[in-house]
Amino acid sequence: MTAHVIPAKWTTAFTPSSMLILGVVLAIAYAAYRRALPKPIPGIPYVEESAKRLLGDLPRIAELQKAGKKPSDLYFETVRLTKSPISQMFFLPFGKPMVIVSDFRETQDLVTARSKDLERGSYNNETFGGVMPEHFISMNTSDPRFKVTRGLTNDLMTPRFLNEVSAPEIYRKMRHFVDMWRFKAQAADGRAFKAYEDLNFLSYDIVTAAALGIDDSESETVQHLRSLRSDMPPRSPSEVPTEGEFRFPDFSPSDLMASLLTLVEAVGNSFAKPSPKLFHALNNLRPAMRKAWSDRKRILQQHIDNASARLNREGDNFKPVAALDYMVAREVSSAKKEGRRPDLSSRRLHDILFVYLAAGQDTTHSVMTFLVKQLGAQQKAQSKLGQSLRDAYPSAAAECRQPMLSEILQAHVPYLEAFIEEVLRLNTPIAGVSQQTVRDTTVLGHVIPKGTQLLFLAEGPSFHGPMFPVAEESRSESSQKHADAMLGEWVDGAEFRPERWLRKPREGGEEGNLVFDPKAGPFMTFSLGPRMCWGRRLAYLELRLVVTLLVWNFEFLPIPPELDNWDTYDLLIHKPRSCLVRLSSALEA
Repeated sequence: MTAHVIPAKWTTAFTPSSMLILGVVLAIAYAAYRRALPKPIPGIPYVEESAKRLLGDLPRIAELQKAGKKPSDLYFETVRLTKSPISQMFFLPFGKPMVIVSDFRETQDLVTARSKDLERGSYNNETFGGVMPEHFISMNTSDPRFKVTRGLTNDLMTPRFLNEVSAPEIYRKMRHFVDMWRFKAQAADGRAFKAYEDLNFLSYDIVTAAALGIDDSESETVQHLRSLRSDMPPRSPSEVPTEGEFRFPDFSPSDLMASLLTLVEAVGNSFAKPSPKLFHALNNLRPAMRKAWSDRKRILQQHIDNASARLNREGDNFKPVAALDYMVAREVSSAKKEGRRPDLSSRRLHDILFVYLAAGQDTTHSVMTFLVKQLGAQQKAQSKLGQSLRDAYPSAAAECRQPMLSEILQAHVPYLEAFIEEVLRLNTPIAGVSQQTVRDTTVLGHVIPKGTQLLFLAEGPSFHGPMFPVAEESRSESSQKHADAMLGEWVDGAEFRPERWLRKPREGGEEGNLVFDPKAGPFMTFSLGPRMCWGRRLAYLELRLVVTLLVWNFEFLPIPPELDNWDTYDLLIHKPRSCLVRLSSALEA
């Protein structure tokens, strides 16, 4: 029998000292592993399996996507599993948990009465900062740059600017859009057709007209209609069957619109990444991103130079006709006061202008897609809305003409406002609003450490159904003190019911007339508190004009069940996977 001899180099490798070193290395590795595991905040519910993994809840995102769901569903799935108004999630080794708050009353208290405990936070700033670092959306309120940067936009949400600059441009672009949909409705002859890209072009036209003062030669809708008329003249009704979907030729966006869509997509993609900063650093190297950056810089600078040249040429007679004119004039005025040369090619000016365009285009597009879907789905509400508009503009109805802009701006149509608010509530573009604690903060009786990211949900419990039970004593002193003024929940929140936003007038109002009440119940679409959506006034103005002219001109017919699809996807915000319309003329009805 042959004896097995252990090589000498093996015996020397397993000396007491080497074994000790190996033991120390393994102990350090194990300690690092244990330290890297999620560290739950005591007392706050979480998904137990996630706390046992280095990547925490990240693997659950992949599971949801395999099931055809979107990344933001992770938040609502966590709330469902924990059955709690407050829960926590884990994303990175060594990182702090993210705390989810799904109780609107607590959210309202935190972002208003206790807003000094919160800031935008590093995650928000890194997400937006990879594309727009010099815009105030990427800054904490305490950032020294915040006040100066936001000051450049002071003129853009005033009633004067909205009514004299924005409204006329929105109205003009809507008239072109109505012309295009008349053409498409005639060609489709009762069949459904895709509205997603049409509304994308409309929202782009509206915001670029208000921001840059573009004319018809640069209008996506006008160019699209010209292309349609040259490529496919309208067919007679007998040539087109009424079943199924009618397909129109695709239309490519302009360079500026394409760059906006590419850059906004990058911001949206970064939300689902553990490190937005690292994602942007790598993503910005892609050829598509480099082209988007180049096109954005070139085109925006051309518009800035044109506005500057007109300001120099007209001097004291300069009259702003777009948001950019106000920005340029304010920068020139500030530079004069500070004794410096105006910086009209700065990253800050470009970022402010870009976000005005991108936010106005992307968010409004999302809302418009859900609006037209609801118009087709809610036939009784659409009929009531149409009658409300005819009652509001009796002269226009009697004369078979469009309501004039001045008529729309002066009118108050409570059911129109209620319809828009209900779409914004039920089909909110955002999953929630994220902020970060700047000091140890108590939320529903739990101490949340400084530097923790909080996510305040804008849908789910409170908004679309009852809240979870919460003991009154676990709420903050300010919440208990103002309990009567706090908004709680929509018990029937899953229903589409615009009437929930209407109430009888208080003393002094006319009997029988209902008024719109924006504080009727939970609503978080534009956030709350000091950092609520800067552009909400413009958004409401756009939606009032858009819905008025759409419903005035078209009847939105139900989409056949085999074509109807209410699934959504996440980009920067929620959007429907499918957006079809079937139209007939409301003027002939």
